Amino acid sequence: MAYKYEVFKAAAVQAGSVFLDQPDFFDSEATLNKAVAYIDEAADHGAKLVVFPETWLPGFPYWSVNMNQGPQWANIWAEYLRHSIEVPGAQTEVLCKAAKRGKICVAMGINERDRAYEGRMYNSIVYISPAGEVMGVHRKIVNTINEQLYHTRGDGGDNLKIFDTGLFKMSGLICGEHYQPLLKHNLIVQGAQLNCSLWPGFKGGSDELITLMPVMTQAVCASGGLWAVLASAYIPPDQVAQNFYDNHVFDKTFGGSCIINPFGEIVAGPAMNEETIVYADIDLKLNAMAKSIINLKGSYSRWDILNVNVNQSTYEPLQPMEAASTTGQPDTTAEIQAMKTKIRSLEAKLAALQANEN
Repeated sequence: MAYKYEVFKAAAVQAGSVFLDQPDFFDSEATLNKAVAYIDEAADHGAKLVVFPETWLPGFPYWSVNMNQGPQWANIWAEYLRHSIEVPGAQTEVLCKAAKRGKICVAMGINERDRAYEGRMYNSIVYISPAGEVMGVHRKIVNTINEQLYHTRGDGGDNLKIFDTGLFKMSGLICGEHYQPLLKHNLIVQGAQLNCSLWPGFKGGSDELITLMPVMTQAVCASGGLWAVLASAYIPPDQVAQNFYDNHVFDKTFGGSCIINPFGEIVAGPAMNEETIVYADIDLKLNAMAKSIINLKGSYSRWDILNVNVNQSTYEPLQPMEAASTTGQPDTTAEIQAMKTKIRSLEAKLAALQANEN
């Protein structure tokens, strides 16, 4: 039977998280309820995938430390940790139920709280299947500028793999990860057909970032022959907290969500300065057509002279001393015994040859 090219609808959510005036700062419950409403809406429109912006739950850190307001910033840090998401946890359970109800795959940007190590947070994507199960988590491998005040870097292993939903194979990149050539190549070679591209929708001090966001995502699509669902945040002016923290940039969010095909063409969006959902039909035949031109998995690859070495292991802050003492020292007992057996065999053959000569 011939392979079938699937066609399905995907959705990019462009919206703002719910921020509050100090001393509360965050309303993770309200943001979670908002997420469920968007999941339901996307499912009602027939979408099989819905993608949310970077650390959307409970919200992206659109602020940095002001040394003249150190105690206030420390309070924000503590509240950000408190409102962050554990995987699995109560919030992911709510998301899983919504995904199962709508039979839709969800890629949610979260500020993840590490259950094992108190105070440790990650800039993450949690992937949820249409059956309502957590498929896995991707943790941003290098955090950008002010994110480094909050987030621990992601490691190897499952953090660098793609996910097969049964309908399509999915990868994910968070903001600055679109600039990481080796990370992108790793996902492309694994066979990603669609990339979930999460951005905060913050243009910084230059309007050029509004252009760079889709351009960097388009580059992933064109070089890898894959689709991208680009979800970027936008906070309406009337929803901006008025007494949050002086050093913030809530007023500089713009959105820019769009959907890009495997030739690097924007086929839906970009949506600007509004809360909305961007939809497009994903035709996986276009992936194959794009690979007829550039195929980094096949005819356009040179693995004999260029390849990517990937660390497939995870790391832990604490390691048993026994493990540290044996690291890099594999058990060679069996190899030594095999070598001794071969030596004895060769010695016996040599003795036999010498006896025949005599």
